[in-house]
Amino acid sequence: MHRLSNVMNAMVRRGPRPGSFEAYGIAIACVLAATLVRQVADLLAPNTIYFATFIPALLFAALIGGLAAGATATLLGGFITWWMFFEPRFSFELATKNHLVAVTLYLFAGALIVWTANQYRELLAKIDEEEKYRRIVVDELSHRVRNKLATIYAILRHELRDQPNIWDTVSGRLQALSAADDFLNRDEKAGVELTALLGMEVEPFGVDRFTCSGPPVQLFGKLPMVLALVFHELTTNAAKYGALVNPGGHIHIVWQMNGDRFEIVWTETGGPTVRLPSRRSFGSHLVERSLDSFGGEARLDFVQQGVVCRIKLPGTLVQLGDRPAAG
Repeated sequence: MHRLSNVMNAMVRRGPRPGSFEAYGIAIACVLAATLVRQVADLLAPNTIYFATFIPALLFAALIGGLAAGATATLLGGFITWWMFFEPRFSFELATKNHLVAVTLYLFAGALIVWTANQYRELLAKIDEEEKYRRIVVDELSHRVRNKLATIYAILRHELRDQPNIWDTVSGRLQALSAADDFLNRDEKAGVELTALLGMEVEPFGVDRFTCSGPPVQLFGKLPMVLALVFHELTTNAAKYGALVNPGGHIHIVWQMNGDRFEIVWTETGGPTVRLPSRRSFGSHLVERSLDSFGGEARLDFVQQGVVCRIKLPGTLVQLGDRPAAG
């Protein structure tokens, strides 16, 4: 059903321009197909389903060809049914009361269906337009961020030219930050390994401060981007207030499949003593609410030894491998 919906959306988006000859051609083709099916049905059950086969025809015509094509299919379907299937057949003689009621109901239902289909078509067009605009804005912002990072990179390289050890550390972290930003522009259809996603976030702070363990896992769709934002928030908070503040602080990240749920546990140790915050910050809300649309959840526990974040996701959202991954 999901695949059929995707095919229909693609046909609507790539359909002909409303009011064009192609759009009217689609309307006529839909009506001819409905007429053929109606003739076959008439052999099995004569005079019982006058307009049943024309309802899908006008719906497809409106979705693919637009409002005018849908209206054309509706009127053609009504005339063909009246001429071919009302008694006496192949004439436009005055129909019975039942026929008039059937035609009236068909035209009313057809108008409603065509109008609804056209609204859906226009909504998809607006969504596509907004998506193109969003893509342009994101690309422009990404370009500006890369330019700023390149400027910072050049300035620091010049200022630290006499301190190669510090420069090596700083340059590696800047490159890792740049890679994490580029990740947000990735193709959503491409799978992402969980360890690779974590690596982009933790590398700027030193991979020796982190321990990651669990089976290889592939993530798809928008989930990797959302998880990247969650891990970025956790890592940033750890650098400001948590385990990464102290030189001996450490973060353990463990994931596993638990029944039909996929679980990730983020545990901080060795940092300053943790106290329960008096109010929830924006970052906490971001972590705890960002997975709601996926049917998942994230819970932050501010225990004395360090922050613990437990993430749970439906197992259907991940694809497990067959080799353990540790780092």
